[in-house]
Amino acid sequence: MSVLDRRRGEIGLGDVASALRSLRPADADDVASIAGVLGFGLRAADLNAQPAPTPAIYDHQRPLTPQRPQQTPSHERLPGWAMPPLLPAPEPLPDDVLPSQIFRESPLAGGGEERPAWLGEAYRLLPQERATPLRHALLPARTARGVLVAALATWRTGSEIDVTELTRLLAEQRMPQRLPSLPVATLERGCQLLLDFSDSMVPWWEDLRELAQQAIAVLGDDLVSAYEFAGTPAEAQRWDVERERLVAWRPEAERPILVATDFGIRGTPSLRHGGAEWRAFVARCVSVGAPLLFFVPWSRGYWPSHLGLHPQIVHWHPATSAAMLRRQRGLSRRVAR
Repeated sequence: MSVLDRRRGEIGLGDVASALRSLRPADADDVASIAGVLGFGLRAADLNAQPAPTPAIYDHQRPLTPQRPQQTPSHERLPGWAMPPLLPAPEPLPDDVLPSQIFRESPLAGGGEERPAWLGEAYRLLPQERATPLRHALLPARTARGVLVAALATWRTGSEIDVTELTRLLAEQRMPQRLPSLPVATLERGCQLLLDFSDSMVPWWEDLRELAQQAIAVLGDDLVSAYEFAGTPAEAQRWDVERERLVAWRPEAERPILVATDFGIRGTPSLRHGGAEWRAFVARCVSVGAPLLFFVPWSRGYWPSHLGLHPQIVHWHPATSAAMLRRQRGLSRRVAR
């Protein structure tokens, strides 16, 4: 090799093997020492050793990153996490085994009854969805307003002079203290609506609710006081405005009372329907001068006849009209005396 050539020679693996063979170590310790110098035969402790970190050069252009503290995993067991309990040991079988035998029972003999005839008849499957028949209201919407106006109207003194009455007084040479006026029908007094929700009125419960709505539509919510009873109208009650307590019914002077009931008829044409409590109820209404009207879903042949002349009974039927009620109540032009 030239003196001017400063390059170092390359040592290959074969050179290392030749050098080791030429050394001829005396014992195993020398072999381990030579292998350690050459990088062979490192111990486990040397492999697990962590090298010292290389100090980094501080750079003003790079922001410092805070190092997060390392968290060691916790080996504590969370509450509720435990091995399931072991199953209890099965009960030992008894030493003595009872003998058992299986017998074939003969079928029970028939009672000798003949098969009913309907078992052999042909049946047809009814449709799953059948059309519900239409319900005919007792007071149709087309006539409800006219009927209720004729039923609940009361009289008050009007502003038009009654010429006929004035002529009659002058002919009798009587000087009236005030000029007679023609009365006019009015709804300003409203009404008390008593609805019978007893068992005999079950087929007409929907009509009772509809009657209350129709009365409110004609008179207004403030002029209708709706009560409910079952059997005796004198025990009718309603909720107060706050719906916190029940208010008992009592008649008001000159305020119409409309009672929707069937008197417990149940289809029996007896003239004594409605006992003493009904007569007492009518007398109570008469005492304060309150007009009393009954709506009854049964025809005239079923109505009671012992309630007197004060209450007026109306057939609650789709054919009932306002003209029929005006003729019955005498709501024509007449003088209010």
